[in-house]
Amino acid sequence: MGEFASAILVSVVQRALAEEGIVVPVLAATSDGALLPLDTKRRLLAEVARDHGLLPLLRVGGYLPKLPPDPAVSALTAARDPQDLFERWRRLERFTHSRHRVVLHELGANHVVAEHAGPPGSPPEPAEDALILGLLTALLQAIGARGVTVALDPRRAPVVFEDGVFVAPPAGCATAIWHLTWSSLAPAGTTADAVADTDPVGQARQLLAGDLARRWTLPGLAAELGTSPRSLQRRLRGDGGFSALLAGARAHRAGELLMRAEPSLGVVGFASGYADQPHFTREFKRRTAMTPAAYRSSFLLPPDAQRAKI
Repeated sequence: MGEFASAILVSVVQRALAEEGIVVPVLAATSDGALLPLDTKRRLLAEVARDHGLLPLLRVGGYLPKLPPDPAVSALTAARDPQDLFERWRRLERFTHSRHRVVLHELGANHVVAEHAGPPGSPPEPAEDALILGLLTALLQAIGARGVTVALDPRRAPVVFEDGVFVAPPAGCATAIWHLTWSSLAPAGTTADAVADTDPVGQARQLLAGDLARRWTLPGLAAELGTSPRSLQRRLRGDGGFSALLAGARAHRAGELLMRAEPSLGVVGFASGYADQPHFTREFKRRTAMTPAAYRSSFLLPPDAQRAKI
């Protein structure tokens, strides 16, 4: 089986580079529109780094706020703190079968030490390191981290991001180990503030649907609603309980996303809150009697309808 990369990610790179006046070729995706050969992506990034250095790739993450609505980005930026963000990122890597992984070596109250690692004998290229580091730096700021600083290599030097600006790392500098620090975190908003429904079951359903990528638990949901877990479970009993409500919300969201040609099946599963691809396939089929791929094939919307907000 061939290895593939996200065509959406490469499209982000192309758009971001175009804003800097760097023109790269438009690459053809696979027939489902969501993937392209991994070697093609690696070649593109390597050519950009060769001709323009790593700085443009580090800055790609800054383009994320200008993107059209994207379920994966929305799920990542809904993280409540850096630990949650990196957990979501690692789960997204599993869903997309990424051959490179972000490995956490340290996670403190105001810092992270992470490594961009690959399988034995096939580490990420510096261009790939730069792209992922830039994306994670942008996401960290998007969830409320302030005063973010990024340094490279085990000696914590050089600093490549400070005061909201990336600078190019020196030639030959190691790029796979990252030290990210922040001075403060903006307090996360109370999810319940955005809930309009006055019925407790309706409130619970809205809260779950508002951030399905969150690792919801009954106590966590009860805390958001200002009630006790026992009281909430009693209220949810007529709807099958907490687990049934969460499973229904996941399947409903997955069904909505599957009716569009994009995103990929992996992104659909991630954004809908499933643990991994087998979990997604198994649980979705249990509720719909169809695999995710079969559901998409049967209910794909016409192109005009797919332009609706996702």
